[in-house]
Amino acid sequence: MTSPTQTPEFIRHIAETYAEDFNGYRRDILQMGDADWQDRVGDSLVTNKRTAVGAGHGIGKTGLGAAAIHWFISTRPHPAIVATANTETQLRTKLWRELAKLNNKAANKDWFDWRSSTFTMFNDPTAQAQAIAWSEDNPEAFAGTHEQHVLGLFDEASAIARVIFNVFAGAMTTPGARWLLLGNSTRNEGYFYDAVHGKNRARKPGDLSRGMWNSFVVPSWESPFVDPSWVEEMKASLGEDSDEYRVRVAGLPPRFDAEQFIPREFVTKAMERTVPLFHRWPLVIGADIGHTNDRSTLVPRRGRKVLPKIEVIRGERTTDFARRIVEEIRFYRDEHGLQAQVVAEMIGMGVGVVETVEDMGYADQIWGINTGQTAHEPELFTNLRCEMWARMKEWLEGDVELPNVPELNDDLTTVKRKPSGTNNKLRLESKDEMRRRGVKSPDIGDGLALTFAVDFDLLPEKRDMYADAYGDPSPGGSWMSN
Repeated sequence: MTSPTQTPEFIRHIAETYAEDFNGYRRDILQMGDADWQDRVGDSLVTNKRTAVGAGHGIGKTGLGAAAIHWFISTRPHPAIVATANTETQLRTKLWRELAKLNNKAANKDWFDWRSSTFTMFNDPTAQAQAIAWSEDNPEAFAGTHEQHVLGLFDEASAIARVIFNVFAGAMTTPGARWLLLGNSTRNEGYFYDAVHGKNRARKPGDLSRGMWNSFVVPSWESPFVDPSWVEEMKASLGEDSDEYRVRVAGLPPRFDAEQFIPREFVTKAMERTVPLFHRWPLVIGADIGHTNDRSTLVPRRGRKVLPKIEVIRGERTTDFARRIVEEIRFYRDEHGLQAQVVAEMIGMGVGVVETVEDMGYADQIWGINTGQTAHEPELFTNLRCEMWARMKEWLEGDVELPNVPELNDDLTTVKRKPSGTNNKLRLESKDEMRRRGVKSPDIGDGLALTFAVDFDLLPEKRDMYADAYGDPSPGGSWMSN
């Protein structure tokens, strides 16, 4: 005799009622306790392809992950579900054990066969969740997951290698694909950090459609499953400002590396912020002209706002790049009534680019800068590049806005401060030094820094401070903005 929970009517009822209601499934079918943060994450899991949660200890994140597996397999036809964790112990004895506990209480528990590495519905291998321990030596184990309905569940994801994320990303091609990351933010770098706190976190409208992550930070004190007295004990024993408290209780990553010049926090806040644009703000475009295999970039800034129209250009000749600069000047003039001033790095190919732009009739809108020359405050900075970056860092501490561009995030936060010797001048690592440690040239960051190389409020007679590589005064020109 067929169990009442295995009748076609009941199976259809579960799928139709809860396919778009994960939170209802947790309460009604799995009989789970409830928490506001789980509801928020559950709504995101239904709506968004990518959801990430950085959390303090004890909030119930592994239980939520197990519930997501149970819900997804019960409400989707022929789902492909892959689960992994930071260690095989976490995967087998925590996440997979939690799935067994949930299933024992579930209203539809007799649908499933739980085994040490599989969770199968109605003995159907096309409706199955798999527990796969990851290895950097075998990332292909996470490749080839292609179905209309795919779920990736990565528990304690902070310690999972980036290559595993990169391989599994190929499974996210269908509208029915979902990916849930859970973990403590034990590192201030890596894929999990980027998804929850960093460059891949959705911050502004349109970011989710660009493949970014809808992310949550859940401190321990926001969970009803954590005893408040434990939080107070951790606060007293660890100190609220300690990295251990940030990771274990607040759900935050450790603070930035002492050598890191621009803190990630500055960049994150600027990318989350929206600043109104004032008409009086002039438009200046930083043009970092690449050498050899580097990128060339055009980065526009108006006052406290970097515009989202960042251009990254590869492999163009001197005349071609000069034309691109002129196209940008004309675009802002014709479309927005703005007279752009372009500050270009006048080293190597940049000399020819600046001269060509001048020959094309835009001498009053192009400023050639040698970033290796002496700083305007030589007692403080090793060279002009260090001074530009220092001004940019000071700017980032204010109420400013950056577009949510992952490459810009990388460039601003990877440059390191170098020992200055006995003179206490600011010295930053060079592009060659960055390449030697395996980091690409920060060309977009340098493009933005160039917008701080010239103070356009200086009186005309003082502008000869900003000499080009040959010692000639850079061309001037008044600002015009609508």
